[in-house]
Amino acid sequence: MSDNYTVINREIIIDAPIEKVFSAVSDQDQLTHWFPDIAVLEKKEGGRVSFKFLRSEDNNLDKDHEMNGKIIKFIPNRELSYTWRFQSKPEFNKDTIVTWRFESLSKEKTKVILRHSGFTEDDRQQYNEHSEGWTWFINRLRNYLTKGEP
Repeated sequence: MSDNYTVINREIIIDAPIEKVFSAVSDQDQLTHWFPDIAVLEKKEGGRVSFKFLRSEDNNLDKDHEMNGKIIKFIPNRELSYTWRFQSKPEFNKDTIVTWRFESLSKEKTKVILRHSGFTEDDRQQYNEHSEGWTWFINRLRNYLTKGEP
């Protein structure tokens, strides 16, 4: 089996300090500026994660979506990893894993490595939708941190 439809990898360099980047990805109040419309993220291993994406004129969602999970790893300024299960997609009713890793390249530059794993060959459509979504959101993250708006 090829790896083509099993893992989504994204890498981006953001002109911001690592603490600021980590905070934007792990703080539920900041998350809503660039990612979900409603966010719950308990900053500890075993903590709850819940994201709601509401359909609007600004996005191409077919309906509101909700994702829930649990934090697997929480290492400030280094790594954040959580399970990801869509509540609004009964055809894709399984846990996948989202992992964010952060690397300080300089005082004002951070490399962000995003990995979303757990897809199978049968999940090709979900893989494609998530792949497109992550490209969109990782650019919104960069814009939020460098321009103050997504």
